[in-house]
Amino acid sequence: MSGEAQPSLPHGVLQALEALVAGDGITEAWLGGGRHPDSLSYPWAPVSEVRLRLVTGFPVPRLSPRAVAGRCEVLAVPGRDGEPFFDVDERGRPSTSVFAVFYLPQDLDWRHAAASSVLREEVTHLYAHLPMGDRPWPQSVAQRLDRFNADGSPRPSVTDDFTVVEVDGTSVGVQVDRSGAACLGWSIHRSCGGAGQVWNVTMMTRGSAVEVVHMVREAGLLQ
Repeated sequence: MSGEAQPSLPHGVLQALEALVAGDGITEAWLGGGRHPDSLSYPWAPVSEVRLRLVTGFPVPRLSPRAVAGRCEVLAVPGRDGEPFFDVDERGRPSTSVFAVFYLPQDLDWRHAAASSVLREEVTHLYAHLPMGDRPWPQSVAQRLDRFNADGSPRPSVTDDFTVVEVDGTSVGVQVDRSGAACLGWSIHRSCGGAGQVWNVTMMTRGSAVEVVHMVREAGLLQ
């Protein structure tokens, strides 16, 4: 990406992002338990940039060096104990329908990094996957708690912590959390083997809604 300054976000987008009220949805989703241990090394395996590009067919989407200065980048695909699990395409070549890009502090070893570390450390997770089914995107990136209080009134932290904005022609779902984490969701269009593909992207990082949207826009990841 060039070093040209990015134009500011439209006023309506800024208003929508600044109006968000941080809730507990992201924290509950990451700390509420799941089928897998809270460890990045459990469901993922590191791969090289060359290998990841070969199996996806396009360059790895990356944040700008300025946004992740001082952090280590780890590219990964589904796997276990450092061994990647690949699919096989119609030509018998290895492929993948999901991959991840992690940015970790220098002193946080990949093997010891937790998926929930984004809630309390300078860790960024970026996931991309080919859509399955007809789930609405990016609306489905929102993590929701019980929408109502005991008296039946809506919980503000649930109803106001998520929005969808239009940035440079791309719909971006944005959710903010009291932990300081934010979650973004959007789609990217890429060509693989001459065919067009749509990948759904989710990014978790720390920062305000405005800061995080600027981060992905600056890296050119919305195109």
